[in-house]
Amino acid sequence: MNPSDAAPSAAELNKISRSFSSIRDSVFSEWMERVAKKIPEAALLDSPIILNTFPALFDNLVESLTPNYPRGLATAGTNLGAAHGRERANMTGYSPADLILEFQIFRQVIFDIANTEDIALSAKDCNIISQSVEAAIVDAIKSFTISHNEISETFIACLSHDLRNPLNIARVSSQMIQHKSSEEKVVTLAHRICTKLSEVDVMIQSLLDAAALNGRKKLRLHIISFDMTELVREVCADMSFSVPPTIPNQEPVIGFWCRVSMKRVLENLLANAQKYGDQNKTVSIHINRVDDRLLLSVHNEGRPIPEDQFESVFRSYHRLENFDIKGWGLGLPFVQIVAECHGGVVVVDSAEGRGTTFTISIPIDCREYGSN
Repeated sequence: MNPSDAAPSAAELNKISRSFSSIRDSVFSEWMERVAKKIPEAALLDSPIILNTFPALFDNLVESLTPNYPRGLATAGTNLGAAHGRERANMTGYSPADLILEFQIFRQVIFDIANTEDIALSAKDCNIISQSVEAAIVDAIKSFTISHNEISETFIACLSHDLRNPLNIARVSSQMIQHKSSEEKVVTLAHRICTKLSEVDVMIQSLLDAAALNGRKKLRLHIISFDMTELVREVCADMSFSVPPTIPNQEPVIGFWCRVSMKRVLENLLANAQKYGDQNKTVSIHINRVDDRLLLSVHNEGRPIPEDQFESVFRSYHRLENFDIKGWGLGLPFVQIVAECHGGVVVVDSAEGRGTTFTISIPIDCREYGSN
């Protein structure tokens, strides 16, 4: 899930990788049929959910089979497998065995169709495919297990709710002082109190977002139809950038999502891209509709995220090591829970020479995930 301008051109692909790329549709058609027969839970899932990160995994395999392209295995420099494991834990009734089996079926289907189409995979090509799938299985199982073992941080949620009652009383009181008093100094102080109380309220909302994630609670989504491209332009106009971001695809992408939460997702991703990226280079935002899913990516150049921190960045209160950046570390956990509550995932792709890309992958139509 790299920005389109980083993808290898057709001229750079050798014969095997071009042939491999051509069987994409056949692979997924056969894979979905076999998975539905072998895994009862899979037969109950809609196409966007069952596909999840597998199309991206396949596309990464094409890159891995491309000479001189900087991706040794399909899982290198990305948390695709882990993101898939979290999705299966949160959105399905899969068992660990089911999770492993769908990857094994995926690998077997690739080899079967390659054989049928007379694609002569070398021993090296077969090894890349097998190792990539095995690595994805390991990452997915780890993430699947962690997700099922998360403990709800109800203390934070309860404390946050309790704090809001006296804060609201204090804010109303300060507003009344502003209206009742005729002394300029008193009014000024009351205004400052009201402003600071509002800031505390924002902090409390961030804590509640984190508690919802760690406690595996669902956010209340208000699903409406809107144009994601228009929302991206709106958020970019509202934020301050030293170098304005670019939006290569300006075509409308209309779907059913929660506009309020998706706006906060964009604000968090763009704020992170500014903080951690190269300040002199442009942040790019890619909006695409692929396989009945929305792919929304924010890409920045600069120092990559260490691969051993891919999962840590989605934990509440975590900040990247070796980066002197202040903050509570709640932005990316919120992004992740919004994606999951929309029936999707967040994938990070980061490495030297490629920059860092966070991609939200959610169904185009999320009405079934909305609050009643």
